[in-house]
Amino acid sequence: MNKNKLEKTFKYKRLTISIHKEVYDPAEDTFLLLDSLIIKPGDRVFEIGTGCGIIGLYCATIGADVLCCDINPFAVELVKKNYQQNLKLLKGNFEVRIGDIFSVLNKEDLFDIIVFNPPYLPTSFQDLVGGSGWFDKSVDGGTDGLNTTKRFIESVSNYLKKDGCAYFIFSSLSDRKKLNKIINQTYLNKTIISSKKFNDEQLDVYCLKK
Repeated sequence: MNKNKLEKTFKYKRLTISIHKEVYDPAEDTFLLLDSLIIKPGDRVFEIGTGCGIIGLYCATIGADVLCCDINPFAVELVKKNYQQNLKLLKGNFEVRIGDIFSVLNKEDLFDIIVFNPPYLPTSFQDLVGGSGWFDKSVDGGTDGLNTTKRFIESVSNYLKKDGCAYFIFSSLSDRKKLNKIINQTYLNKTIISSKKFNDEQLDVYCLKK
């Protein structure tokens, strides 16, 4: 049987994106983030938890210089594949690294834009799917939904340029009061730049600035 016929791909604008069963598929949160981003040619962009790479690749088509990372080795290999099949569309530099949040960076790395669609669902042990565990890692936000988001917020200002913006997704299923407390402790300025309701939750795109 032809392997290509088994491969799942879709189009986003001019990009051709392949997906993989061990990697989080682009969904409503992904496209809400994409619609919310303000990217300029020459921007230095860091995307955390890149998944299939669609956000980082889109930024590179605009002319941004993009570094992205993911803890999932299947995701990193998938991004490399999607990079190769969209190479002619990219106007900016593009690189992918394997690692957890800011562990892939050097202390002197600074970005105009940082993007993260974190695991944000409040999750108990009973909610976990199991298997290889990669799907659980992509959605499991801990009991309050903020385990990974908290780590992101507490360190993000170290890697933002003076006028930079860090975008991330928040779900109304998580603890908003706790989120606000975490942000307030960093002295970052927060703005909700877009929101959309999906079934029983509202997704918000936050922008954090120094």
